[in-house]
Amino acid sequence: MHKSLRLVSFNILEGFRPISPSIRERRLLDRARVDAARAVIAGLSPDILVLNEALFCRHFAGRAVDYGCLFDFPFQSVALYDDAWGNAILSRCPIVNSQEMRIYNRGGLVVASYHPHPARYPENKALDFTRLVEGVTGAIFVCGDLNCISPQDHTNRGQLVEAFRNFSPNPEIAVDQFIESGKRVFSALAKLGFTDAVPASGRRYSIPTDLINPDKSSAMRIDHILANDAIEIVGGEVVQNAASNRASDHHPVVVEFRIRAEPANAS
Repeated sequence: MHKSLRLVSFNILEGFRPISPSIRERRLLDRARVDAARAVIAGLSPDILVLNEALFCRHFAGRAVDYGCLFDFPFQSVALYDDAWGNAILSRCPIVNSQEMRIYNRGGLVVASYHPHPARYPENKALDFTRLVEGVTGAIFVCGDLNCISPQDHTNRGQLVEAFRNFSPNPEIAVDQFIESGKRVFSALAKLGFTDAVPASGRRYSIPTDLINPDKSSAMRIDHILANDAIEIVGGEVVQNAASNRASDHHPVVVEFRIRAEPANAS
């Protein structure tokens, strides 16, 4: 029996920049948010940590943030995709290979994580994810803030539209993009053998946290982990606790898994 491992995917809201309007210096980290995030990750003890919105994960404009050091991981693969914006994959084990995918002002790491812009057309998001993993073999996860709602989630469109009126100039369009993106992305990945790695019992909303909005009428699950059949899922959930409510606008997602000795559909 293979040893089980843990993967955590976490959008860290602008690389832990202070969210207070009076403190917008790009060179500062909000230490309270960092400490809360470190407490979350320490409690989950992942073998692999995927970070979206990992600003300055490479040198840009004279600044760099070592997220591996920040979270005490010895190995990392990072990429910038739009000025300082980036993704980071941190690991307890050596990363033998990584590859960047670029889509105009967005990028993903083929390990695989991709954070599409919320306004990207649903059909283009689906094509992006296909491009990200098509032709890649072995045990593969697709994870991150996918900016889409799973078609398996129970979505109250009317409630979301009313909630979005508080912060979106076009709430109907914004909500419909999240819903349609989920249909397109999950369908495209299903054709490549990927399914939702988070068991139904753990599929809680991933945004918003109390940090940005105590009103949960706009709550939805847009952070996902999908896996192919070379991976056996032991358990998983969207993690909601006091520390995750302080660390970011997103709650992290965790799955515990094993690598199968052979594909699940092997005869």
